[in-house]
Amino acid sequence: MSIPYTSGDFTSARANGESWIEYPFVEYGDNTTKVYHLVCEVNEADYAPIALDTTMASALNADVISLPFTADAAAYHVGDFGKAKIDGGLTRFDRVFRTIPSTRNNVFGGTTAFSYPGRASNKEGGTDRTVTAASNTAGVTTLTCTNSVSVGEAFYYTVTTTFGAATFTRSGYAYALSGTTASVIKMPAIALLTTFVSGTVTELVIQPSGQKTISTGTLVDYTYYLPGVTPGITNPEDVTESAVFSPFSAETGEAVNTLTNTTIPDQATYNTQVSSGGYLIIESNVTRLQGNIIQKADIKVRAL
Repeated sequence: MSIPYTSGDFTSARANGESWIEYPFVEYGDNTTKVYHLVCEVNEADYAPIALDTTMASALNADVISLPFTADAAAYHVGDFGKAKIDGGLTRFDRVFRTIPSTRNNVFGGTTAFSYPGRASNKEGGTDRTVTAASNTAGVTTLTCTNSVSVGEAFYYTVTTTFGAATFTRSGYAYALSGTTASVIKMPAIALLTTFVSGTVTELVIQPSGQKTISTGTLVDYTYYLPGVTPGITNPEDVTESAVFSPFSAETGEAVNTLTNTTIPDQATYNTQVSSGGYLIIESNVTRLQGNIIQKADIKVRAL
């Protein structure tokens, strides 16, 4: 049978055998972040909360007769929860201490619809192919090259021809029509004059495209702060959201849907992110985890 206590035994809070330790992020491989639950009983008239951020460095700090766990000075008080009256004029409550959670990166966050920016035509960094012949037939220009491009791909061309003593150069962006072979590009017709002189086809590093909205997987980076404890964080407002991906024109400062050489980021920078498998932060949220502990969640998607 249980040992009877008089009400005087509960003038100070007692942490009972129902107290327990929670490891909230163990499924993410974090077995160091802890939540201490001190399930306490005290005379209703003697209940008194303790200040947030008090450490569980000792029973005196926690304002209990004794700690049910080893003292942990890295655990901070985040509140008393579930306060309720029980028999014998007592009050029961859960006094909770938490360690500041470790940073967790690349946590699966489900899918979201994200609008990826378009890319304008850009021949910078492309591979040049020599054109050895050019001809026009029925509205199609045929370029013979050292190497071809794939059907439907855009490319940049330069073709020089002569008409009598005059020399003409045509250049611009075009796309490969059906019928392309390993050394022939068929494209919409351009003005070719009598004699072909020279030409170049530039394969593009990234194909031009319009803005596209697709469903894509997200990853989330979580970072935690306790003002007054985390270095550089004195007040809650010192925790600010991360900059999110939002392209804009370097000339006008206005938001854009298509990247060029004069946007921020420009095409080259964005293409590097794509080729390296980089991620774009599309949303950043700062919220209160518990007590005064603050959580920042950066939601990101892979650059495409």
